Order: sequence, then C-alpha cells, then structure tokens
Amino acid sequence: MKEQETKKGLLAKLQSGKLLEVLVILILAIIVIIILYNAFYKDKEDVSASGKGDYATEQEAKLVSVLSKLDGVGKVQVMISLADEGETVIAYETVQKADGTIVTTPVLVNGEVVVLEKRPPEIAGVLIVAEGAENLAVRFNLIDAAASVLNINKSIIKVYENGSGK
Repeated sequence: MKEQETKKGLLAKLQSGKLLEVLVILILAIIVIIILYNAFYKDKEDVSASGKGDYATEQEAKLVSVLSKLDGVGKVQVMISLADEGETVIAYETVQKADGTIVTTPVLVNGEVVVLEKRPPEIAGVLIVAEGAENLAVRFNLIDAAASVLNINKSIIKVYENGSGK
C-alpha cells in the first residue's frame, strides 16, 4: 500500500514538473562541477608535468651532446624517466613561547621564503638508442658516460643499438 502511495506521489510530482526541474538543476550542477574541476585541477597537473619534463629534456639534450662524441658512436637518442618532481627545502624557525608551546614557521626575508636547497628530480631510468651500440665496448662506454654525467647507478641505464639503418 505504501508503494502505491509513493508511486502516486512521484507520478504527481512528475506530472507537476517539479521533479523534472530538480533533475535538470542537478544535472546542470554536476556539469558545472566537472567543468570547474577540469579548469582548476587539470591545469595544475599539466604545470607540474611540464616542469618535470623540462628537467628531463635538458638532461637528455646534454647527454646526447656528450654521448655522440664518444668513439664509435653515431646518432644517439636518449629518453630519461623521472621518479618525482624534485624538492625545494625551505628554512624554518622554531620558537618556544612563554606558555611552553612550540611554533614552527617558515623563515621570510623581504616577504620571500628562504630556500636552503633545490633538489633535482630523481631519475628512474635512462634509455639510450645509439648507432654503434652493437659493439660491447661502445655499449659499456655509453653506460659509463651516462652514469657519470647524470650521477646515477648504472643499473637503471639501458642501451640498445639503433635499428633504423637495417
């Protein structure tokens, strides 16, 4: 019996148009929320990804420049994968108040936060594709040079010969 009353109530609201109005407003609100999310949060993700990409692109260019000069190496392509975005270490000041509470705040000079250190992103892996890499001596030289230039462990560097000439 309650079901029938509920159905009649919904049917009455649907016929009066109020339920339809509520549904339209709800759908419009969801669309606005999606648009705002895309406008604000997607841009922030793109900015952080592009900052990450700038560092990798710089390092790739430097590495290509160095590696292409090695004996027995022809055309070189390099791809660097990053594990994070790097880190900025700022200075903090810790003060103990008279009531015993401890307050930690960033140190400001002329309204700017004091940066102690900027750590570059951590490199997760390096891929090198080079002409001449079929020669083991050249391959080992590429790995050694890349590890030295980037200051990374040799185990995350992979070298392959360029197959475009075949």
